[in-house]
Amino acid sequence: MPVDEVYRKAILEKLIRIEELVKEKVWRFVREIDEEDLEYGVSEEITIEGLGELWEEGVEKNNYLEIVSTEIMEHHDGAYLKAIFRNSLKSTYADRYISIWSSGKVDTSHAMLLKIDDLSLRIERVKGDTFKLFLKK
Repeated sequence: MPVDEVYRKAILEKLIRIEELVKEKVWRFVREIDEEDLEYGVSEEITIEGLGELWEEGVEKNNYLEIVSTEIMEHHDGAYLKAIFRNSLKSTYADRYISIWSSGKVDTSHAMLLKIDDLSLRIERVKGDTFKLFLKK
């Protein structure tokens, strides 16, 4: 197996572990949410013990990503390049969003998108083991 394929598999294994941790914690959280609220979407910050370090390795420091899209945008500050990079499993996506401004400023953010049965979940790291979730049916 080529080196890049071995490296890719190692990254995807980290994503699988992240997915398992998140699903376990989210199911406990979802049981307490009213069905009607999920129709409109629910945003919440939760702590998932042990996920911070794994998130850093598997999402933030991951350098084996595929380019999903690039786009030149206009803003009142000038033009900027917006790019999205992704690693994906069947129903889980780890995204890196990069904006490069004409001033030279670079903004980078990360998110993970999961599909759990009939729920869509977006998760972003706030700090350490604290994450912001957005759930919607």
